[in-house]
Amino acid sequence: MADVTQTTRTAADDLFDKYLLPKAALAVILGASLVGTALTLELSGGAGAALAVAKWAYFVALGVLLGGLLWKHGFVRPTDLDAAGDYCAELYRQFDRIAVAALGVLAVTGVTLLATVYGGLSPLFRVTLAALLAVSIAAVALDTLDGAAVDARFRTPAGVVALVALTAVTVTTATADVALAGGGAVAAAVRALHLLAFATWVGGAVWNIFVAVPTGQLRPTPPVVSAAGEQLERFRWTVRIIIPTLLLTGVYQSVDVLGTSTETYLGTMVGLAVLAKLAFVLVLFGIFLTCPMWRACSPIDGVCDLAEAPAGDD
Repeated sequence: MADVTQTTRTAADDLFDKYLLPKAALAVILGASLVGTALTLELSGGAGAALAVAKWAYFVALGVLLGGLLWKHGFVRPTDLDAAGDYCAELYRQFDRIAVAALGVLAVTGVTLLATVYGGLSPLFRVTLAALLAVSIAAVALDTLDGAAVDARFRTPAGVVALVALTAVTVTTATADVALAGGGAVAAAVRALHLLAFATWVGGAVWNIFVAVPTGQLRPTPPVVSAAGEQLERFRWTVRIIIPTLLLTGVYQSVDVLGTSTETYLGTMVGLAVLAKLAFVLVLFGIFLTCPMWRACSPIDGVCDLAEAPAGDD
């Protein structure tokens, strides 16, 4: 067993340099979201670079929490807990540290946006968003700061409430953005789908890069490789839906606001920003296709293709 583990660890180290693709994908989607956030603010009247960054940080924090909790309670399964319980426990501990930081960002930026960007909305709307944020923060705190054993923390009531509340915050925020721009119900629904897809991608990517991979590299045993590979494949199936959703909803939002004139997209800064964001998403699609072909979706040997996983006992 020691020889198998050492061989796997060596192969994982050799593959580490190839793990640039998922990191590049995360950088691409974060860059695209920053462009999109600035564009949304500009179309709703402009609010300055500082608020654009604050709103972008708000979306990223939402994504880290919503997508991370989806992985924690969705992509991790009871079979993983049984076969690789120590690995899953360490996953939870790693994510808890990230979630605490994301909670702080969400709280600060949420209050900032309610007082500035969303200050012109009705009091009822702002109270609703504030209440949803408070419930989300409290539920995530309960879910991540729970010191119980890993199997007792799996799909807890607090975790389920946190997922539902964060989803509601995302949808409500999307509705607020559309209301500021003077859009209707269809635009709000499309915007909500766009933000939910973004959140799922960002949170899943952060979990994979900063939680699953570092933890898996510490103990690349066959059960861990199998559990990590199964979780990654569940995320990859989700991404097959996320990327087209990001692309289609992004195109719809652009056409809904700017129309279809070529001159608008090539002759204005707003139009060029839209094209830049579209290019970001296409690059993301290319990375997604290339990653498994190059065996670069994880530096843990066997995770990209479970057929390569070494046989052996835990």
